[in-house]
Amino acid sequence: MDTPESVEAAREAISDGVKSARDRFQRASSEVQERYQKVSDDVRRGAERATQEIRRGAERAKEQYREVADSAREGYDKARRQAGEWSRDVSYYVKDNPGKSLLIAAGVGFLLGLLVRRGGSEE
Repeated sequence: MDTPESVEAAREAISDGVKSARDRFQRASSEVQERYQKVSDDVRRGAERATQEIRRGAERAKEQYREVADSAREGYDKARRQAGEWSRDVSYYVKDNPGKSLLIAAGVGFLLGLLVRRGGSEE
């Protein structure tokens, strides 16, 4: 038969075991919460850095686009001006030298005809 002392000792042992288990569980729970918070903070900081990098990349791409567009616009304007100047120069030359212009045009036409005919006969 169990004596009251042994029952009390068993009760204290069980109570101590339960208290010890509760303390270990609370420590483990606190550790898990701390780890979760650290991982959460790390993920948040990583996402913020990635977002900043994406924004910087987008800004760099916009700036490069603007530079290319400006450069293309300048090139187009320059080519248009040069074409206008060449057209004006050719017009003046033809007005000043109609005979030479006719002979040059006939010569260029003849050469182009030869090139086109040779290119077509090789097939």
